[in-house]
Amino acid sequence: MKTMNRQEFLSRVGIGVGAIVLTHCMTACSSGGDDTPAPSTPGTGSGGKTNLSLNLNDAANGALKQNGGFLYKDGVIIARTKDGEFIAVAQACTHQGTTVQFDAAGNRLHCPNHGSNFKIDGSVINGPAGSPLKKFKTSFDAATNTLKVTE
Repeated sequence: MKTMNRQEFLSRVGIGVGAIVLTHCMTACSSGGDDTPAPSTPGTGSGGKTNLSLNLNDAANGALKQNGGFLYKDGVIIARTKDGEFIAVAQACTHQGTTVQFDAAGNRLHCPNHGSNFKIDGSVINGPAGSPLKKFKTSFDAATNTLKVTE
């Protein structure tokens, strides 16, 4: 039985670790390298049309009670601007599908993956995204404290 010296052992360990790291890197590159879960496609009503009704008294929708709050629902990001206006756009960035975030202070939507920014109407401020986010209509009924989001 042949014994292995320290240098040969460390060399083989290094090659093994390198192979493992390379495998993980290749897997990440082939899947886009984005750990963000793929958002669902907007559409919950009849005929695949978005038709959401959110009661703001429900705890799950509580973020929309205050200006600057937002939430995700069925592939849509719904936000209340710093001026109190309700907006709703598709939550998937048009560049690579990463979930966008609402930046209340900047009154914009931001993609944390590659830095695209969108106005609250979904139009592109800067890329790499080249297409606007799909915009949905919102209507708020103060008497019932209900927000409707439709196409």
